[in-house]
Amino acid sequence: MILDDPEKLGALDAGGMFGSIAAAAAQVDAAWQARHALALPENARFIDKIVVAALGDAAAAAALFAALVADSLNVPIAVCRGYELPAYADGQATLVVLLDHSGDTEETFSAFELADARGAQLLAITSGGALAEYAERSGAALWRYALDGAARRAFYTQVTLLFALVERLGLVRDPSAAVQESVAQLNAGAQQLGIARAPTQNPAKRLAAQLIGRLPVIYGAGFMAAVARRWQLSLQQNAKTLALCDELPDLDYNLLQGLANLPDSIRIAAVSLAAPHHDHPRVALRQELTRRALMEAGFVPDTVQGAGESALAQALTAVQYGDFVSCYLAALYQSDPTPTPAIGQLIDHLRSAR
Repeated sequence: MILDDPEKLGALDAGGMFGSIAAAAAQVDAAWQARHALALPENARFIDKIVVAALGDAAAAAALFAALVADSLNVPIAVCRGYELPAYADGQATLVVLLDHSGDTEETFSAFELADARGAQLLAITSGGALAEYAERSGAALWRYALDGAARRAFYTQVTLLFALVERLGLVRDPSAAVQESVAQLNAGAQQLGIARAPTQNPAKRLAAQLIGRLPVIYGAGFMAAVARRWQLSLQQNAKTLALCDELPDLDYNLLQGLANLPDSIRIAAVSLAAPHHDHPRVALRQELTRRALMEAGFVPDTVQGAGESALAQALTAVQYGDFVSCYLAALYQSDPTPTPAIGQLIDHLRSAR
């Protein structure tokens, strides 16, 4: 099998996605080290709410960040995935963060113009593009990072910079210890799950092999539900295969019943994401009961746990695990994980219709 051969894996990965995943720790460390050199909006310490405008993987990064700080941040955070902003995103008490890797996503740019017109405080986090240019012209705060390639490569940088933002604003306790633990655990994950590790010793390769020809259903509770969303996006973009994600406990009231009349032609592969010491005490029971229900329906779910002690480390290592799985599945489907031609075609059609 191709998973046994690092040379063949590397040859198929022309876009270098495996290397990007292996460098997740370096992304986190670099973003955290740069935080004090980044300028805040002038009156950012007076905000009473944060709105993050983002699409796709950037929105997934924002959603994970919001889930991770939900129990410690005393201002509300909303993630907006579209052209508009909610009515409450208005005035100097609102900080609107424009999170977009390329800087050319039209929905996020539209939200930027709207927030600027409403007089909200603005922060653009991007690698460049029209977003960076507009920020510089309008005098908005700009956090520009140097990272090339597909937007999903920037996930670890974006999550870290959002943590840097609330730390700089004094809205959370210093998360430096959790960041450093994340760096160490991500480095360990790159060794354990990387292409040089044989399938017999590499759980990400083994899981990818179990997903061939199946519909992945990824689920978790709390912040692991946001991680499940990232798994879904990575599987769809890297492996070019349909995937679903869901959230406990809501899943138990919906998805399980939906298996009753599942067509024989659809075979699912369920993956449960767990956060030891961070999941609600009742979630452990729900995980076990959900597992039993899935097994009774004919499916044997796999369980993936985040590594480390802090919520941040567990979340980011679980994301890294899923990223590796998606790229190994891409290799099994004989696909380069990086190109996303269908997305590019849609964007071209949108631009030509202006």
